[in-house]
Amino acid sequence: MKYALPFLLSLALIALQACGGEAPSGQQSGDNAGDTTSTSGTPGQYEDNQLPASHNCQPGGEILEGNQFWIRELETLVVVKADSSTLDPDYGPSHRVLEIYDTKDCRRLARQVLPVNVSPDFPYYIAEITYNNTSRMLAIRGFSTIYLYDLANQSLLPVLEPKFLRERYGVDAQSGMIQRLEVWENYLIGYSQDYGSFVFDLSGRQAPKAVLPFGELESEEKFYPIFLLASGGGYQAILPEYDREADKFAINPAFTAPLQLNLDVQKSARNNRFLVLRQTDEAKTPQAFDLLKRKRVELPANVASQGTQAILAWMKQNS
Repeated sequence: MKYALPFLLSLALIALQACGGEAPSGQQSGDNAGDTTSTSGTPGQYEDNQLPASHNCQPGGEILEGNQFWIRELETLVVVKADSSTLDPDYGPSHRVLEIYDTKDCRRLARQVLPVNVSPDFPYYIAEITYNNTSRMLAIRGFSTIYLYDLANQSLLPVLEPKFLRERYGVDAQSGMIQRLEVWENYLIGYSQDYGSFVFDLSGRQAPKAVLPFGELESEEKFYPIFLLASGGGYQAILPEYDREADKFAINPAFTAPLQLNLDVQKSARNNRFLVLRQTDEAKTPQAFDLLKRKRVELPANVASQGTQAILAWMKQNS
């Protein structure tokens, strides 16, 4: 009888394998382990599959192209429009009515009439890339001002105006017009015509703060800033760039991951084309930047081991 129990257990194991032997609930195996498009029925996939592919809400009024934004995962529609309440007898439709809808039943959740944007015929626009799942903020740009709508709390934040390191002077009537806005992690990054790039820190949700550049080169009436953004216990350096002819905006992050940096640099060294920062590691690893070309400079090993002034001299010779 001492062999009976192992024999019976073996038979039970063989029978289980013959019936298919599925993995325990909550586990996956094989190539489908990370497949989020499969129909395996996990809770997250089930919820996503139940979200509608579109909505059928039809807000009244006049809506310019691009001034509707639907957040599918929140089933929320944001609209900037003109209607009879903002019709100006001299200038016509005034696109400054902000409305928020629940697209499950098309119920209007909020309505706010924004102030005149320089002139009644100057529309507000929902900015191009202004929403991510982390911030749940959506930006609306006027001529030279910004409104943020906090979708998590269903509230409109006070008006924001770009801040710059040095005083800016207008070239013409278009100077200061906000050309681009992007929400990037916990930051709002934008560009104003002739004035250059600007940044707001959104981590304090109800009170966004302007972030001034760590350094800035001014050359031929153009500005070339470098921003150091706190992230993940360190800093990410960005050197934003707007190509007006191609209408392309690039944030240009310098590091693959945030670095711990020593920011003890004299102000007089921050308004030049070339800048060297050092990490706080034992080797005090240098990080070099060319502000004019808006990029981080790769240093040869024999140069990186030298002092800051020697590194700056090498960059000037090899620019």
